Formats: sequence, C-alpha cells, structure tokens
Amino acid sequence: MKKVLLSARDLCKSFAVNGGQNHILDNVNVEVYEGDFTVIMGASGSGKSTLLYCLSGMDGITSGEVIYQERVISRLKEKDMTALRALEFGFVFQQMHLVSNLTLMENLTVTGFLNHKKSSKDVLERAKYLLETVNVSEARNRLPAQVSGGEAQRAAIARAVINEPGLLFADEPTGALNRKNTDDVLALLSTINEEGQSILMVTHDIRAAIRANRLLYLEDGKICGEMTLPPFYYDDAKSRETQVNSWLSSMAW
Repeated sequence: MKKVLLSARDLCKSFAVNGGQNHILDNVNVEVYEGDFTVIMGASGSGKSTLLYCLSGMDGITSGEVIYQERVISRLKEKDMTALRALEFGFVFQQMHLVSNLTLMENLTVTGFLNHKKSSKDVLERAKYLLETVNVSEARNRLPAQVSGGEAQRAAIARAVINEPGLLFADEPTGALNRKNTDDVLALLSTINEEGQSILMVTHDIRAAIRANRLLYLEDGKICGEMTLPPFYYDDAKSRETQVNSWLSSMAW
C-alpha cells in the first residue's frame, strides 16, 4: 500500500472581490503518494496553480488543512513554513527564476547551503553531480542569460532537487520551452521520478501529462476526475496519449 506523502482535507481558498467572495478552491480533498508522478489538469481558471501553491505552503488557505508526512503544515508560522519549503520541497516553474547574477553552479550551491546538515564539500559534490546528470555540466560557470532555455530549466530542476526534497512541485515547467527542450525536460522529470523522486505537477500539455502515473482533473475548484496509468515507457507514448485524450474528453476538457 502506498504511503500518503501530502494530503488536503476540505481545503478552501477564497478571495474577496467587490464585497463578495470568489471561491477558487471548494472543499478539495486529495492525497499525494510517495514515489508517484502526479499531474493536475483542468481548464484555464480551474484553480490548478492555486491548488499547487496552497499544497506547498506558498499561498495561505481560507479553511481546511494541508498535511505533510502527518504534520499539519497549514498551521505553521511563516518562519517554520519557509524552513520546511527550503528543506522538504523543491520547486520548478514555467519561468526558471534562476538568480541572474549567479552562475548555474552558484545557483545550486546557494540553495544547497540552506541544508545545514551537509558540509560545503558535500554540497559542491552534489551540485557537480546534478549538473552532470542534467547534462549542463559544461555550462556550470555561465550565467542564466548565457545558456539556452532548455539548459536553464534543466539547471532549475537540478537546483530544485539538490536538497533531496520529499516532494517536487512543478508548475507548467515546459510552458516556455520549444519542443526539443520540452522533450529533454520531460525526460529528466521521468528519470528522477524513476529514481524515487515524488512529483506533483500542473500542466495543460498532453505530452507532459502522459509522463504521470496518476492524473487529477480540477474543475471549478473541485477535483472531479482521476486516472491512473502504469509507469511511462517511450514505446507506449502514442497509445498513452490516446488514453489520456479520451479521458480528458470525458471530463469535457
């Protein structure tokens, strides 16, 4: 039986608009399992990114609970939540958010030094290993503006996992990339998931969605559908895409 890594209970998120309440998330109940590659899909405006930010503690919730490894993190003070995000969560976004005046290597090591349990030597060795793994080792001393979008995003993924997070959050990580770079980044995400990294990703891209072994569909702030798939294999990509498209059609996507 799979271990529940992260869960939400009756999660609500609302915003005040013109004297009323705009309900973005409406009593969401969801579990994310250890080792899974989980993808959240839904129409534009359905609340996908908001759900991701609420689950990761990047955004506050109106009511309900968010629980990570049996700890109610939605009640943590901001200082404690910041520390938890730094050590337990990794983040990859559509925009890479690499520090522009730091080299790729420095972007990784600065994040790695947040983990005070590791020596500087260990952080440097892991940073070198990860840059080699994501195939940007030769560009490690370049600034983000001096590399391609694909190289920058792969470096951003390496930075996101340098502290060996329990869960990697990804929000449209291929949204700003061309097809070749998209394929490279998706292959990297599949590889790190196969190695045991738990991933929760928001996407509207079918090519990204088929990498998941579990798909959740969000509509009007509620999870209204779920699909499970076997582990991803390149040879099955076409049939997998057909399956996912059929499921999305049934969800009126």
